[in-house]
Amino acid sequence: MLRTLVIVLVLANLGFYGWRQGGLTDVLGLSPDGDREPQRLALQVDPTALRVLPPGTAVRPNTVASAAVPAPAQAPAPDTPATVAPVCLEAGPFTPAEWRLAENALRNTLGEGPWQLTTREKPGNWMVYVGPYKSRVIMDKRADQLRRLEIAFEEPQDLPEEYLPGFLFGRYGVEADARALQARLTAQKVKYVRVVPLVKPTALHTVRIQKADADIQEQVAALRPRLSGHTFEPCNRP
Repeated sequence: MLRTLVIVLVLANLGFYGWRQGGLTDVLGLSPDGDREPQRLALQVDPTALRVLPPGTAVRPNTVASAAVPAPAQAPAPDTPATVAPVCLEAGPFTPAEWRLAENALRNTLGEGPWQLTTREKPGNWMVYVGPYKSRVIMDKRADQLRRLEIAFEEPQDLPEEYLPGFLFGRYGVEADARALQARLTAQKVKYVRVVPLVKPTALHTVRIQKADADIQEQVAALRPRLSGHTFEPCNRP
């Protein structure tokens, strides 16, 4: 009995020793490491041993080559808006009626700030005139009288229709000059002579912004519907 027990213990020890050494793994599928696979760890590639080889380089045994991985494409940087340099802008000329509307729009948009107003007087035009005549007979008679008095006159065709036909003695850019001729003709017994304004004098206004930056350019562009058809354009334009 004792001998049998000894034999059993010896066989058990031999079996345990064989199991611990992995001798039963292939025979019975019994691994001393259970579900762990430490051999896989030994097969892992050491990342510090990786190096990138240029194209066409022969790879020697036991040499691990790693394909070059392209860097991820970077999203293009957003466009940086170009700086708009200040420019000189002007609009006009405005008539007095147009300027009243434009001035109100400018003050509401830009305040009293960056704009300057230039005003010039546009001269009028006056004519010294007799007429119109309803009868050619009467007109011819008056023409004979003027010739005897040696008074220069003409029969213009470019006058507004309401003044045709008639006699024109002169056109003047200053009303006082026209009045002076009227007085002389009246003293010479020329009847019904009068001074007629063909173009009335008026003031013309031009507004200038010497340094209009991008914001001001955008603001004045939006004012166009309120500028009576005028627009802000570069200064000193033809």
